[in-house]
Amino acid sequence: MTKKRVKKLLLLAFVMLIIYVFLSWFLIRTTTSCETHIKKFFKEPKNSMDVALIGSSEMYADYCAPLAYDKYGYTGYNLCYEGAPGQLYPAMIETYLSRQDPQLFVIEINGYLYSDKDCRSDANYRRLIDNIPMSPLKVELIEKYVDDEDKLSFYMPLIKHHENWKSAHYQIYRAARLVASDLYGTSKLKAFGTRTTTNSKEAKIKKRKPAKMSGVGKEALEDTLDLLKEKGIKNVIFLRAPHKNPLSEETAQEISDKVSAAGYEFLDCSDISETEIGIDPETDYYNREHLNVFGCEKFTDYLGGYITEHYDIKTDHDEKVDDEWKESADYTKELFVKLKERTLQEEDDFYYEGDFEFYEKI
Repeated sequence: MTKKRVKKLLLLAFVMLIIYVFLSWFLIRTTTSCETHIKKFFKEPKNSMDVALIGSSEMYADYCAPLAYDKYGYTGYNLCYEGAPGQLYPAMIETYLSRQDPQLFVIEINGYLYSDKDCRSDANYRRLIDNIPMSPLKVELIEKYVDDEDKLSFYMPLIKHHENWKSAHYQIYRAARLVASDLYGTSKLKAFGTRTTTNSKEAKIKKRKPAKMSGVGKEALEDTLDLLKEKGIKNVIFLRAPHKNPLSEETAQEISDKVSAAGYEFLDCSDISETEIGIDPETDYYNREHLNVFGCEKFTDYLGGYITEHYDIKTDHDEKVDDEWKESADYTKELFVKLKERTLQEEDDFYYEGDFEFYEKI
């Protein structure tokens, strides 16, 4: 084979690789907000986070990191996404530790309360792993947390997502949104999303019995505790964010006992949401499980005060980090004024930083 032919074949292989990489990025589709929440985490400066926040949608709806920084001075990114199952909390903790060295972990427990079926949902795995850039971390998470028969599709996502070409118009919209998000650099809201209503008509959540842990959830809690001990993490709050449906007494006691035995703290904020936090169940939720901006502001203030009162959090940052967080806090405070107005109008629209129309809406 001549050198000229070898060069042509190598060039062809290179072009095919570029096309494959582009299609892998272009055709992947997970839920819209989680793409930004996870991708933006990797844009934050290394070792700039004082507090790590892990969980599902409760954490990014109920808690706003820039508002906590504005009043209490500590930094902390919400590495959270909707439907995050408890058995992936260890993977999320490992993801956080791959870039940050936080002084405290706050882990919202709702992921332990999903049904066994929801916990094993392929989509919930992909919302995390498909949005992590190819790296030793991604390889480690796939090898550790994905079943053998599914691993190839996580390494080669086109196997799973190739049929999305049929809705190319949406994929173009998605690509534009992600590019626009990238152009804005680090996250201004540090992963936040809300609906502008006090009683959303979207995805209506019915009143439920007191929440309990599933079988998978119990195993996941044990796995999380084991990993925290393995990593030598000393300061952890396991948190139940405010919900209209409380935990069952049995589940609350079981979580408290296991967490306490491991040397950590369990804080059930559903029990104190009205009495100590000041949550009004008529005006401060957008559905039964998530606070709106009014409730978020109250809960952020409560949790920020609790953290700084009970844990010795050092808040020394370099000038560039502080400047960026001050800018985020100023932006967020202005944004909350507008979101409150729209909530009082019962607009019932969803806002999150990843929507590239977000800036036009506001």
